Formats: sequence, C-alpha cells, structure tokens
Amino acid sequence: MSTETSSQDFAIKRWCFFVVFWPLLCFVFAGIIVCQSGLEIEKRVAGAGFAVIPLIFFAVGMSIRRRLLKERRYATAFTMATVVSIKHSPMMSGGNKSAYFPIYEFQIEEKKYHVKSPSGYSSSCVSKGQQVELYYNPKDPLLFYVPIMQKRDNRWAVLLCGIGIVYPIVGLVHILSLL
Repeated sequence: MSTETSSQDFAIKRWCFFVVFWPLLCFVFAGIIVCQSGLEIEKRVAGAGFAVIPLIFFAVGMSIRRRLLKERRYATAFTMATVVSIKHSPMMSGGNKSAYFPIYEFQIEEKKYHVKSPSGYSSSCVSKGQQVELYYNPKDPLLFYVPIMQKRDNRWAVLLCGIGIVYPIVGLVHILSLL
C-alpha cells in the first residue's frame, strides 16, 4: 500500500470518527445544559440550542470535506485542462449576485471531455483559456478535481466545521460559568 493511499484511508477514517463523535458529544453538551437545575428554563433551552444548532454548519462542512476526500481518493490520473468557459447562474440568495462554475476541457487518448465544476463560486479564480492542473478518475473521467479549486472548497469546509465545533464549546463553557 502506498503512502498516499494509507494517508487517504486515515483521512477517511478520521472523517468517519468526527462525523459520528462530534454530534453525539454536542447532544451530550445539550443534555448537560438542560439538566442544570440552577438555570432558568429559557437559558437552558437557549444553551441547548447553542450546542445543537451549529451542527448544521458542521454537517455542511463535513459533506464538503467528504466530497473532497472522495475526489482525491479516486481521481488520481493527472492531466492539464483548459478552462473553456465559465457558466454563471443567479445565487440562491437572490439579488444581482451570480455563482460561477468553470467548465474544463481535457483529452484522454483520443477522447475530449468537458466537465463542469461541482462547486459554484461568487468570484472566479480561473479565467477562460487558462491552463490548470486536473486529476481525474481513470475509470470515470467525469469524477475529477482541480487542485486550485479544491483549496477554496477546503477553506469553506474548515470554516463551516470550525463554526460547528467552536460554538457548542463556547456555549457549554458560558452556561456552566453561570452556575
């Protein structure tokens, strides 16, 4: 087994551990807060919510992280790709903002592939005609990742998971300090 494969296996095991462990621990935090008899009921409910609601951020961050791990595990063949266009569509939040989805073209043997980024961004960090590194799955070239784009997704995953981890701890410490 190669070092990279064992590193990816470890990352997946670590992901599985945290995706189970942290929500359970947050529910334990919420239970501890609810069981504090020295607190008013409103403070207990607010404290429990402070421990559980950030799990939404944690879940979104961990789902992004799961996709990134899957891409890195299976997309192992390297090629250079060209950004052929950047599709934009309105963001869900409305307004005049758009999400930008780069479309890449690369060739494997005699076949050309056009693939669209699975993530949209509020600003495009690639431009039309730009050459980028791309890793694809040799068995399914539609499973791919672009390292410069994956860095951006990873930052979002870390931010969202961080919110989902820090807020419950802060809430628990705050509530316990009120006793």
